[in-house]
Amino acid sequence: MPEFRDRLRRGFGLVDQLVHPSAAQDASGLFRHRAFIGAHLACGALALVALPMLLALHGPLSPAAILVFAWALTQLPLAMYVSRSGALARGQLGSAITSAGFVAGLAALSGGLASPALAFLVLAPLEAALTRRPGAVALTLAVCIGLVALLAGVDANALTPAAPDPLFGMLPVGAVATAMALMLASLLALAFVADLRAAEAQARGEAGRHRLLALHARDAVAVHENGGRIASISPTVRGLFGLAPAEFAGDGFFQRLHVGDRPAYLKAISDTGADGTPRRLELRLRRGGNRPGETGLSDFGWIDFEVMTDPEGGRVVSVIRDIDTRREMESDRDAAREAADAAQEARSRFLATVSHELRTPLNAILGFSDLMRKLPQAAAEPQKVQDYAGLIHQSGSHLLQLVNDMLNMARIEAGQFRIAVEAVDMRNCLDGCRRMMAAEADQAGLRLSSDIPLDLGEFTADPRACRQIALNLLANSVKFTPSGGRIVLFARKEASGLVFGVRDTGVGIEAADLERVTKPFVQASDGTTRAHEGAGLGLSVVKGLAELHGGRVTLESRVGAGTCVTVYLPLAQAPSTAIAEPADIDRMSASEPASDASVAAGPAQAAAVRRIA
Repeated sequence: MPEFRDRLRRGFGLVDQLVHPSAAQDASGLFRHRAFIGAHLACGALALVALPMLLALHGPLSPAAILVFAWALTQLPLAMYVSRSGALARGQLGSAITSAGFVAGLAALSGGLASPALAFLVLAPLEAALTRRPGAVALTLAVCIGLVALLAGVDANALTPAAPDPLFGMLPVGAVATAMALMLASLLALAFVADLRAAEAQARGEAGRHRLLALHARDAVAVHENGGRIASISPTVRGLFGLAPAEFAGDGFFQRLHVGDRPAYLKAISDTGADGTPRRLELRLRRGGNRPGETGLSDFGWIDFEVMTDPEGGRVVSVIRDIDTRREMESDRDAAREAADAAQEARSRFLATVSHELRTPLNAILGFSDLMRKLPQAAAEPQKVQDYAGLIHQSGSHLLQLVNDMLNMARIEAGQFRIAVEAVDMRNCLDGCRRMMAAEADQAGLRLSSDIPLDLGEFTADPRACRQIALNLLANSVKFTPSGGRIVLFARKEASGLVFGVRDTGVGIEAADLERVTKPFVQASDGTTRAHEGAGLGLSVVKGLAELHGGRVTLESRVGAGTCVTVYLPLAQAPSTAIAEPADIDRMSASEPASDASVAAGPAQAAAVRRIA
């Protein structure tokens, strides 16, 4: 038995080699070609083997025997034609017509229209049906009708002897005709079974591939009915959204759409069904949580919804993709682009502001030093020399202050500035800052006062940072308050920390500028045509020092009425990880804030620093 199976397997292997390459790539086509070629080769080979033996043993053959062997031998060229051309349908049509001629010949030799073999002529159109082409069936039927008409018009007695010789000396022609017709019917039935099995195998293979694609695809495919209802949807939705396909069936998908996106969804389905034009939308879909129809909070995510019509069935289908990750990447990309634009803008502001701020004092230094150098009677005019030296010193202090501010801001932004907290007598610290600015305020015609409780007491903070904050705020107010105005330095203790700041009756700032003036090199009136000097660093330094204490800065302002800047420092202090050089703050505190606008923010920045008194 195993040897027979091995031989059968080798035989199938030989037949497979005869299948045309165009059919060998398809499992269903390979099966059908193999069945046709194998059956027809076997029939022809059997005739070739039997014919010499019968001629040797029996002698000349009767007309019926000749017809049988002629039909059997015609199977060989049909098999080879299909093998060489791959045209299985044509080979099946030729086999059907050959079978019709064979049955008609047997009928003619066994009684004409009265022959029992004639009934098997119906097998020829059935064999032609294997081609799956209506034209082949119609042609075979026409051939069969023509053969019947030919039998009806010919005298059967002229074709069939009164006492026909038995076939092969032992079998009547009628019995042989019936046996051959039954064999043809059996072969046809086997062909139908083979074709059916091949179709089922192909359908199973297609279904398996489609299921594999549906399970592992990154998109979901849905078929829609009228009104947007979903008739079926691929199981991919389970992996995409964590929901079973039943959750989307019917109105489930529509109920999970965001209310604002439902009209666009229905319109896309309706329009595509009407004109067949594909459409693409981005919709918000409820992922998990509540079932359709329930209320409560849900997690909505973005999907790409592409709707189109099926070219074969005309149904409306859609492809659903999860694009949450893509939208997050786009959002990150936009944020990165905005950050890059902001950095470029900050760089441009920095170059414009610093070049303007450096040019003025450098011109003064060079100009007055050149005058001193060329003064012919310098010793005779000591007062003029002293005035020039004072102006040079003032310009140099301006440059030093600007450089210190930029270094300080750079350290704060780089995280290399750590406060050194200790117990500070805040009343003395703040009042000392007021006294330092009193002379400049008097010179500008301003009333500078303080609103500091006598029992303010000690507070844990960095004294140098607190002094720098107060000096920057006072310098801003002096710079942006018109003559005759008032400036108040205030402070109070709260249960959670310390509050201090400066309010004035200055020019104020626009509400739209309040958010931006605490950024480095930003002023409410940018450019080189500003009304006041300053690099726009004062408020950014104040904000950075307050945040290093864990505090915050708030601004209140009204144009033409004044500005108030309030600094809040909490009780608990958490020093940073890096240390700034205390000398930097000391130098900034010891310099002359009244003579240098850069201690404060720039004009616009300073204007932003105030609140209505």
